[in-house]
Amino acid sequence: MKHRIRAAGIAVKDDKILLIKHVHEEDEYWVPPGGGLEPGDGSTKGTVQREVFEESGLEVTVGPLIFVREFFEKSRDTYHVEQFYMITEWRGELSLDNLRGLGGDEHIITKARWLSREELVTLKVFPEELRDILWSKIKEPSISACHLGVQIEGS
Repeated sequence: MKHRIRAAGIAVKDDKILLIKHVHEEDEYWVPPGGGLEPGDGSTKGTVQREVFEESGLEVTVGPLIFVREFFEKSRDTYHVEQFYMITEWRGELSLDNLRGLGGDEHIITKARWLSREELVTLKVFPEELRDILWSKIKEPSISACHLGVQIEGS
């Protein structure tokens, strides 16, 4: 079994969350900008800074850890641990230009958009808790991390 550490950033403004649209074969879904930990990142917060910039064009300040999610992807025999951090500040304009020439994701990421809580209900989003738990968590005076459980995909 392989292991993968993934980190993503959750940015919220005016009751909207920044999500990235992925289209892979017949599947279409939205996720917070993020990706796998790479050697030059230094930490998962570094991963968030790099990935958010690549996938949205925004330079960000990474805040507290808000969610941890684990899942086993049977088809790839890979166990993933995902860490989701709040983004406390950002600069720049939304753009997919930074994906050019990176391969892989540049072919499946099709859009970066601020989506309202109401829009999330009609879309396939991961983690699903972005539809409900997120909105109460961000109102807490001091954000503490929440474990979203372990999921098995492809079972």
